[in-house]
Amino acid sequence: MPRGRVLLCPRKDGSSKSNHDGFVLVGVLLAIVLIGALVAGALFAVTEDTRAGGTGAARDVSLIAAESAIGITMRDRRGDLPVVIGTAGTTVSRVEESGAPVIVYITRLDSALYWVVADVVADPDRSGARRRIGIVVRSVQAPDGSIVINPISERWWTELF
Repeated sequence: MPRGRVLLCPRKDGSSKSNHDGFVLVGVLLAIVLIGALVAGALFAVTEDTRAGGTGAARDVSLIAAESAIGITMRDRRGDLPVVIGTAGTTVSRVEESGAPVIVYITRLDSALYWVVADVVADPDRSGARRRIGIVVRSVQAPDGSIVINPISERWWTELF
């Protein structure tokens, strides 16, 4: 070999390669793990948002069903409400007309006041969708002998827990 020329030959033990390949592999694996964590977080957030939206919609359906059941109960019981229930007595009925099965409790508080409570779970899979509302009504006998049932004027409607 002539003097002055140097040939660069790779070493047989592979040490001419830089050690950056190992760092690149670690970096790529870390990036894949982080992207996977972001995707999992996004899927979890979407699932929880969907559940919350479904429960909110079911709560609205429950409220509408409870209000309708109280209205139906007051419409259907105008004539026999005071006769049916003794003082401090409670009757229980089921109303199916409002879209979801509703249990209606009517409790006689005194000779003219009644506490009417509607309890409904629109979707049994969503326990947060349960609604229970109550109203206080007054039964008044008109001069012609008919009975009129009216909500009391002061805060007659309430949501119960």
